Amino acid sequence: MKPSQPESVPSSFFDETFRKSSDPWSYTSNFYEISKFRTTIKCLPKVQFKNAFEIGCAIGVLTQELAKKCDRLLSVDYSEVGLEEARKRCAALPQVRFEQMQIPQQFPTEKFDLILFSEVGYYLTVPDLLTTKQKIIDQLLPGGYLLMVHFRSQVESFILNGDIVHDTFLQESAQFLKHLGDPRQQKFWIDIRGYHKRYRMDLFQRL
Repeated sequence: MKPSQPESVPSSFFDETFRKSSDPWSYTSNFYEISKFRTTIKCLPKVQFKNAFEIGCAIGVLTQELAKKCDRLLSVDYSEVGLEEARKRCAALPQVRFEQMQIPQQFPTEKFDLILFSEVGYYLTVPDLLTTKQKIIDQLLPGGYLLMVHFRSQVESFILNGDIVHDTFLQESAQFLKHLGDPRQQKFWIDIRGYHKRYRMDLFQRL
């Protein structure tokens, strides 16, 4: 963590990023991003989710694919500018609703059987990440799933890196969380965790 960074990256950073480009991370054209999204969807169990929550939807590229597996999907982002593009992209998907939300200061009170926490954690301070972890656990239904995806290398705009983010979720719960694939050969982490009563784990490997 950067010692000079007292707070998580603010929404204004993302607003400015989206004002400069409608697709600043090349989600629609970069082979890495397209492959990562495809792998993310493949890692989900072959079920239809009743109520899912996507944290950090950006312009809604992954949202489009995720929506096919959900009866209802709440997708949130820090940036209202990015959400404008996401709403256009997913206009034909009535099961999707978008909200501007500053995680973890704002968090939905409803329960979910799937929470996707992708490419967001490294913009948070460790205290905010720990708060997010607890709120995710609190709002995840018994039998539900948490899927996390994060780039592993450090980037200038990141406070943390993917290793720290995923290790934070492993703390005190390593026996309930399984890495998919060989992280030494991947540029990003993919972790899936199933929550059950008394935190019993439903483990499976898709890669």
